[in-house]
Amino acid sequence: MKSRSLTYSCLAYVIFISALGGCGVRLNSPDLRIRDADRKFDAAVAFRITADKDTEQEKRHEQVEQRKLLYDEVLSAYRAIVKAEPTGKLAQRSLWQIAEIYRRRYEWDKVVEIYNAIIAIEPSTYYGERAKSAKVDSLKYRRLIDEKRGRIHKNGTLYAEDNAPEHYRATVQALYDVAESFEQLGDYPEAITYYQRIADEFPDDEKAPAALTKIGEIHFYKLYEYQGGWPAHSKVIEIYPDSYEATQAVRIVKETHRELESIFQYREEIGKHRYENTEKSYANPRKMFANQRYRYRQTDLVVQAYQIIARRWEDLRNYPMAIATYRELAGELPYKRFAAADARYQIGRLYQLNGQLDQAIDAYQELFDNNPESMWCAEGIYQQAVCYREVREFTKAYEGFKEYMKLGRDVEYYHEAERAIRELETDKDGDWCESEIEQKAGTTDQDPIDHRGVKSFLIRLFQGNTENRLPAFGNPRTTASRSKAERGSDHLGTARY
Repeated sequence: MKSRSLTYSCLAYVIFISALGGCGVRLNSPDLRIRDADRKFDAAVAFRITADKDTEQEKRHEQVEQRKLLYDEVLSAYRAIVKAEPTGKLAQRSLWQIAEIYRRRYEWDKVVEIYNAIIAIEPSTYYGERAKSAKVDSLKYRRLIDEKRGRIHKNGTLYAEDNAPEHYRATVQALYDVAESFEQLGDYPEAITYYQRIADEFPDDEKAPAALTKIGEIHFYKLYEYQGGWPAHSKVIEIYPDSYEATQAVRIVKETHRELESIFQYREEIGKHRYENTEKSYANPRKMFANQRYRYRQTDLVVQAYQIIARRWEDLRNYPMAIATYRELAGELPYKRFAAADARYQIGRLYQLNGQLDQAIDAYQELFDNNPESMWCAEGIYQQAVCYREVREFTKAYEGFKEYMKLGRDVEYYHEAERAIRELETDKDGDWCESEIEQKAGTTDQDPIDHRGVKSFLIRLFQGNTENRLPAFGNPRTTASRSKAERGSDHLGTARY
C-alpha cells in the first residue's frame, strides 16, 4: 500500500506539470500572466513529499528543496504582477496567492504582512474583506494557541502532582483545543503533533480515537498525503474496535483504497492506448498532432477513463487533482469537442466549489472562448455571473444575469437570474440592498450611506449614476454549493464525445 501511495503522490505532480504545456510562451496580457501564475501555483501545490522522514532523509531533503524552488518560481511570478500593477485588483489577487504560499510554509508573520498589504490597497474590495477576515482569524487562533499551551503546562503539572480527574480532563481538552486551533490556522504538522500527543499520552481517554481520526483526515483531505493517513486510521480500528471512530475509519479506509486503486487502474488503461512514440514526445506534446497521441478507435475509452479519474479525485475531496485531470483531458484530446467542453465546465465548477472564484471565472471564460457551441455554456454563463457577484464585480454580474435570461425561460436558473434583476429594480438608493431588507435592518432605502453593508469605494464609484443600477450582493445557493442529493439529475463528466 505504501509504495502504491507513493505512486499516487508522484503521479499528482506529473499531471500538473503536463497540464502546464505552453507556459514558456511570452505573456504580455495581465490576464494571461495571472492565469500562468495560477497554473504554476497549482503545480507547486500538487508536488508531494513522499520520502520517509526517518529512513530516507537525504531524498526527503531533496524533495523539500525541489518544492521550495517551485514555490519560489510562483512567488516571482506573482510579485512581477504586483510590481506591474501595484494598486489594482490583480495586485490584490496576486498578494492573496502569495499569502497562501506563506501559509503553506507556516510563516505566519509574513502572512499577516501580506494581508496588511492587501488591505492597504483597498480594504473594501472582495480581497480586502477576505484579508481583513483572514487576518482576524490568524491572530485569534495564534492567541488561542498561546493561551491553551499555558493551560496544558499548568494542568499537566497539577495532574502529575495529584492525579486529580479534573486536571486530567483539563489537560486533554487543552491539547485538543491547541490541535484544533492549529488545524484551523492551517498549520497541519503542528496539529498532527498535538493530536498525536493525545493518542500517545492519554490512550484511555475518549478523545484518543477522535485525535487519531483527525490525523488520518488531515493526511487524506488536507495534505493529500495518503501514505501518512493509513497508520492513523489503522490504529483506531486496531486499538478502539468498538468505537464510533473505528466504524468511520473502516469506511474511510475502504473507500479511499477503492478510489485510489480505481485511479491507478484507469491511469494504466490510458497508458495502454497511447502510441509508443507518444511517450518520447510527451515532454513537449506540441511536437505532434493531438490526434496522434492515442489509438483513434480507443479515444472514447480514454475520455471515459479521464472522466472517471477526475470523479474519483473529487470523491476524495482532492479538488486540485480533479481539476488537473480535467485540464489534462481538455489538453490531450481537444478534438473530442464535447468531452473537452465538459472538462472545461467541470474545471470552473470545481474551482467555484473550492472557493477559488476568480479562477472559476477564468475557467468558465475558457469554456466560452473554446467551446461556444457547448451545452454547458448556458449554465456557465449563470455560474460565472454568480462568481462575479461574489467577488463584487457587480456590473459584470448584472450583464451575465441579463445574458443568461436571453437564453429563454426554460433555462434551469431563469427565475434565480430574474430575481437578481428584480432586486436591482427594487433598490431605490443604489446601495445593492432591497427595500424590504433595509426595513428589517432599520435602515432607509433613500440614502445609500445608510446601509450596514455599504462599501465606500463603490459609493464613490457609482454615486449619482441612477441608470447603471447594480444587483444586490447576496449569497444565493449555487449549483456548485449544492449536495449531490440536491443536484438530482445533474451529471458530471458524461458529455457526448
